[in-house]
Amino acid sequence: MHVAFVTTSQHGHLNPFVPLMRELRSRGCKVTLLLLAADGDSLGPARREALDGIDVRVVGEVSIAPWSGPPDGIRALLDTTTVAADSEAAVRALAPDFVLLDSMQLTWPALVGVHASGVRYGLTTANLGMIAPKRFREHRWAYDEITRDYLLRHGVIWSEDAHSPRSPTLNLAPAIHELVGDDAVLDGVGLVGLPGAAAVRGDETAFADWQRLDPARPLVYVSFGTIFYRRPQLLREAIAASAGLGAQVVASVGELGPQIGEGLGENVFLAGYVPQREMLRRADLFVTHGGYNSVAESIRAGKPMLVIPLAIDQLVQAHYVERAGFGLALRPDDASQAAIAASVERLLDPAGGHGERVGVAAGAAGDSAATTAERVIEAIR
Repeated sequence: MHVAFVTTSQHGHLNPFVPLMRELRSRGCKVTLLLLAADGDSLGPARREALDGIDVRVVGEVSIAPWSGPPDGIRALLDTTTVAADSEAAVRALAPDFVLLDSMQLTWPALVGVHASGVRYGLTTANLGMIAPKRFREHRWAYDEITRDYLLRHGVIWSEDAHSPRSPTLNLAPAIHELVGDDAVLDGVGLVGLPGAAAVRGDETAFADWQRLDPARPLVYVSFGTIFYRRPQLLREAIAASAGLGAQVVASVGELGPQIGEGLGENVFLAGYVPQREMLRRADLFVTHGGYNSVAESIRAGKPMLVIPLAIDQLVQAHYVERAGFGLALRPDDASQAAIAASVERLLDPAGGHGERVGVAAGAAGDSAATTAERVIEAIR
């Protein structure tokens, strides 16, 4: 069996699918990664090593910036991009048994190409956008109708309730009922468990200060991900608020350390990048932007969250985390140091029950990579 997988080079999209590709190969499948280079990004040595010899073919380039600009820019982008034609040509030349595609706006031109190729395909996602009710998108995305019309014009099935495309063969979402509850749009979509199970994926790194952390004191981990983290003032507010309560704070801040680090005290540890899964096992609380990989890894570790959603699907994750009782959410405009401190204090208090609820959900996390691989192989058979 030959499976082609389509995604972008963005950490939040490629990383969670590295275990899936390895899982497929461990079950006897040949795997080819058809990669869309985001803003010219290339795979570094660590991620290539994690892919462990999986065939990688760059089939096009995509740019993130237009998706936060005027909607007319998206119309022009979709009218002129060669990603659809290039993806169709790549799939026809490769002739796999099945294509699995990470469905999001950046990959939808590739979806058009895969659909046109005639090869059977399935859709999955790296967040909850595929199953979130349409109301989460109202009044937020000026380009929504443009992308909807683009896909419908090319014969792709569309879910009006979730405002997302659908495959006629296989649709899988990396989620659990304990998180999304009964209002998820499961019109032919199966839940396959959370991403983030122990597996090599190419973003592992060292943390130099493990020995300096005091296990007798609460530990708050702060990270706004790898794309949206460039909010030095907000990061500093979150760090200072947590440290002001007497907690130790580890923060992943990219290159922003010099802008953030003055006067925060000896109980604050800043790092460019942190081994997140390992850090969450040690932490008592996660202050996060609500990227789905971060949310899923926090649930898997059984740790409550304060979600400060900064963009796109993070608003959806913030809603579900708060509704499930796994944490609290603050809008960025409301996230003053005092408001963050009050939320952190509530979440560190066992009486609130947040830690207990997310700890129970951790037992239902499953393994999205293993389950997705099973479903893909079943679809091929």
